[in-house]
Amino acid sequence: MSFQFEGAFGGFAMSVIAFSIVFLVIAGLMLVMILLKSVAATLEGKPEPKKPDVKPQPSAAAASAPSQNQSNAVAASSDDEGELVAVITAAISAAVGAGARVLGFTQARGRSVSAWKISGRMDNLEGFTD
Repeated sequence: MSFQFEGAFGGFAMSVIAFSIVFLVIAGLMLVMILLKSVAATLEGKPEPKKPDVKPQPSAAAASAPSQNQSNAVAASSDDEGELVAVITAAISAAVGAGARVLGFTQARGRSVSAWKISGRMDNLEGFTD
């Protein structure tokens, strides 16, 4: 039976078999990782990310003539934004001193980090010292 894997053809056959096994194992590991990702998302209570729907853009005529309600909303938003910049500037100057200057701000997205992620990060940082 060992005569089948002798010579050049036998070497080629063994390499095809070995590469096939390696790629099958890699594909199996990939499937396990995908399943673990969906199980972890389910346990954390977060839905799996979905692809965004493509919505048609409004026509140029509709975009160039905003309604009265939209212009009022924009004006109220800019007033609130100016007040918020003033409050943030006052808080920073009280903490740092008069030399600080706030030019603008952006709202940070809230990210919920699970205890498992924090624990994993702490384990990865273990042993590193300043």
